[in-house]
Amino acid sequence: MKKTLVIVAGILFLFSAASALPAAAEEAVTPAEVIAKVTEAADFLSEKGEAGLAQFNDPTGPWSWKDTYVFVFDCGTGIIIGHPNKDLVGTELASRTDKNGLKFNVALCKEAEKPAGGWVEYWRPTDVIDETGTTEYRRKVSYMLAVPGQQMEVGAGIYEPTLTVDELNTMLQK
Repeated sequence: MKKTLVIVAGILFLFSAASALPAAAEEAVTPAEVIAKVTEAADFLSEKGEAGLAQFNDPTGPWSWKDTYVFVFDCGTGIIIGHPNKDLVGTELASRTDKNGLKFNVALCKEAEKPAGGWVEYWRPTDVIDETGTTEYRRKVSYMLAVPGQQMEVGAGIYEPTLTVDELNTMLQK
């Protein structure tokens, strides 16, 4: 009996110690990290061209990190040409809209025309449906940049609830 109590007490101690630890959560990417990774991707594709596209289709590859990934567009033809979700590769950019009807991929292409690229805000559905059956949405911002010497644009997005697009674009001027 005494041995059983010691074992139970030990198990309870382990459970209480484990519950005191912070929950492991995936670390969120910062806007500065997005800018750095997108710039790195643009440089990579500027050198490798189409031969480098396969890396962007790998969800465990170097262009997927923390809680986001780099995607690749061909804004000239209006097609997604690199994405870790292979079902989206070949998708027409204009076919994707947010809850307000914004063709966000088209807006991203427009931002990529600027010398330092730019940010776009849009609203993406979550997996949550409320008690009335309505889908909930989250604000997402994505940064897009043209690839020098190639007919490609690269971008990455994050769920960033606080910074405005103007504030994010100010980060590009530093």
